[in-house]
Amino acid sequence: METPTATSEIGVVGRLIRIFYAPGEVYESLASQRSAADWFVPTAIAALLGIVIAAATIPLATQASLEQMQEQMQNMPAEQREMMESGQKIAQVGGMIAAPLMTFLFLLIASALLLLVGKMLGAEINFGQAMPVYAYGSMIGTLKAIIITPVMVAKETMIVHTGLGIFLGDEMMQTFTGRMLAGIDIFTVWQAIVTAIGLAIVGQIPTGKAIGGVLVLVAIAIVIGAGLGGIGEAFNPGG
Repeated sequence: METPTATSEIGVVGRLIRIFYAPGEVYESLASQRSAADWFVPTAIAALLGIVIAAATIPLATQASLEQMQEQMQNMPAEQREMMESGQKIAQVGGMIAAPLMTFLFLLIASALLLLVGKMLGAEINFGQAMPVYAYGSMIGTLKAIIITPVMVAKETMIVHTGLGIFLGDEMMQTFTGRMLAGIDIFTVWQAIVTAIGLAIVGQIPTGKAIGGVLVLVAIAIVIGAGLGGIGEAFNPGG
């Protein structure tokens, strides 16, 4: 019978705290012992926070949208304006409902991609292990949301940069390159490295190999995000 070590005895709360300063301990513990709580609790925290963030930020997005359409709305009949404003309110409620659902959906998608990368790198990992590896790593993103949401509300803007976007002008941000560079920030890199450490420990592969694989995955996501941002602007040139 294997004797439990101090690392393996770290509980979910301890793991949630240590992930920010001792991710190696968290994943060593996870490799020894894990349960459904290890993917559910971090994701549930992010989901609940998502509702709060949606309640705080959707009005900002709605207001920005209404300001862009103000000139068009002035020429609309009163009844049509009221319908549009009602639609915006319904969208706010829908956004608050969708936020937690999307959090859990993204957990499944991101875990599947992490599993794919792990298998390509020769990691001994399954989906049940990939989920908590990603879930704990995503707490870095949750921390980012906690920090930037009050800034968004205070500045009344949905755009707050925590990386290279700080140094880019508005004109540059309208380009594919600008959007791609803006996607590189402190929290994105931090989360990628922490998740890679988890993949290396749980999947039993070299850390450098895992970091390289996860960073490639993140880079692809940033490129796709920059491309989708360009499509969005093409359909909404006033945005």
